[in-house]
Amino acid sequence: MSSSRPIAVQFSDLRGFSSFTAQVGDEEAFRIARQFVGLVGTNVEQHHGRLLKTYGDGVMTSFEDPIQAVRCAATMQETLCREYCGGDGGDPAISAGIGLTWGSVIQTDGDLFGHSVNLAKRLADEAKGGQIVTSSSVVDVTGLIDGYSFRDMGERSLKGIGEHRLYEVIWRPEVARLETSDDQMDIVLTEDNKVVVELGKTMKDKLEQTIRQLESDTIGDDSRGLARLIKSKLAKQLAKSLPTWIDWAQTRSGLGIEHAIQDVHAEIVAGKLTLTLGTKKWPLAFSPQDIDPVAAKAFVERLQRMKALASGTTD
Repeated sequence: MSSSRPIAVQFSDLRGFSSFTAQVGDEEAFRIARQFVGLVGTNVEQHHGRLLKTYGDGVMTSFEDPIQAVRCAATMQETLCREYCGGDGGDPAISAGIGLTWGSVIQTDGDLFGHSVNLAKRLADEAKGGQIVTSSSVVDVTGLIDGYSFRDMGERSLKGIGEHRLYEVIWRPEVARLETSDDQMDIVLTEDNKVVVELGKTMKDKLEQTIRQLESDTIGDDSRGLARLIKSKLAKQLAKSLPTWIDWAQTRSGLGIEHAIQDVHAEIVAGKLTLTLGTKKWPLAFSPQDIDPVAAKAFVERLQRMKALASGTTD
């Protein structure tokens, strides 16, 4: 066992993988998980890092150069999104959240231990699908990186870790961003004419738990009297626990993560934002309590201008 100089520790976790497995079956899910591990391994090798271990739908890696760690994380997101961000035509969409730290660790038998390792795992949990979340130490040690920037996410309370200031690596140029008030969903308008949806891990877990409960035998033939009433009320309570802006059926059907702006329709009526993505039948609905109305109005106006420019209908 030995303590070494500081290194970058990175955790990469697939998002929505439980739903994906339920839709396509264990064999196909296992195949995708192995492809993900292979994707990570290839990118880590190209950026002079080490793949330390895998755990289900996640991978732990390390880098001696923090700039290479950031570049690797960004390349991984670009590749993963290119391969799996569609989600239309009934195909489930999957994405990954990445957490990255810089600090001293204890290395032994090809594994890492210490606060920086624990923090990296928590940051991966904090990251929404498509996000790279870093500690302030990464920002301090790397400074400006050509082609990327850092967005200050503010102070966050992390379970078992405490308060930390977090940063997001902006790996694709953004035009506008909307965030829900509960910080569980981001909608990003990018320079390359895309609308990107980022769902938080805790929301995915909550949605999947609710789906399992709602699809259980709440109103079966063997449910009678008080037992049936209790089960029905439980299902309704679980449904109400979800934010008003999400319909759990959308996630079950494979809500696409990335959409061309021409396939996105957005409007604001009586202060309520509705957003229809691709061919989905159910629009996302946001009340003024869910998303800042001023930000929503600016987002829709920018989206409409970009759609007009892309179609050549502007003056």
